[in-house]
Amino acid sequence: MNWRIVLTLLFIGILTGCAHTEDLQVSAITAKDAPVQDKKFVIVSDKNEVVDNDLIFSEFARQVALVLDLQGYTQVKNIDDAQIMVVLTFHISEPQTKTEIVNTPVYPTAGPFYPGRFGYYPYPLLGYPVYQPMVHQSIVYKKLVRLQALDASTYVKQKIIKPLWDIQITSNNQNGDLRYMFPYMLVAAQPYIGQNTGHSINVSVDDKDPMVAALRIGE
Repeated sequence: MNWRIVLTLLFIGILTGCAHTEDLQVSAITAKDAPVQDKKFVIVSDKNEVVDNDLIFSEFARQVALVLDLQGYTQVKNIDDAQIMVVLTFHISEPQTKTEIVNTPVYPTAGPFYPGRFGYYPYPLLGYPVYQPMVHQSIVYKKLVRLQALDASTYVKQKIIKPLWDIQITSNNQNGDLRYMFPYMLVAAQPYIGQNTGHSINVSVDDKDPMVAALRIGE
């Protein structure tokens, strides 16, 4: 036996076991006539207003601005100077019970003995699992972040909603902390801002992704 190969495989297994990713769903759509050159934006609430007196909203808006900056957008302070109003909304559900049928390994005790070629053996064989379907319940939270870009000039002058692009990110897991999940959700969304995914797609974000840490500390 080549022990170097064995040790290498064990090391890879340890690294794989330590790796963790957050699995998310991203759905993006854009208007066919959306002007791609319009990049000056202001972030507003679902009431189409600039919000400065809400700490959570301000924290999330800061992270959104950083992600948009990486995509070539420029943030402005005054809505009259903006070409795009980015409507930021977010939501986390109440705890929900998720029920699954999971094939679970069961290691049985010795059962009846049956004759074999070299003697008598218990069935099932000791040390080898039998997989049985079992009901598994867990508490999950559905989290939603939505960024909707509107034509700022049309809204300011005519109070008409003209959507330019829209992206929604959802997470459905046991983590009930939206502040923790928010950077992961933005990192998953970043490549698809202003794009059209055609349908909801699955995106995994590694917990060691440097962009996640950068969004948390604001760099």
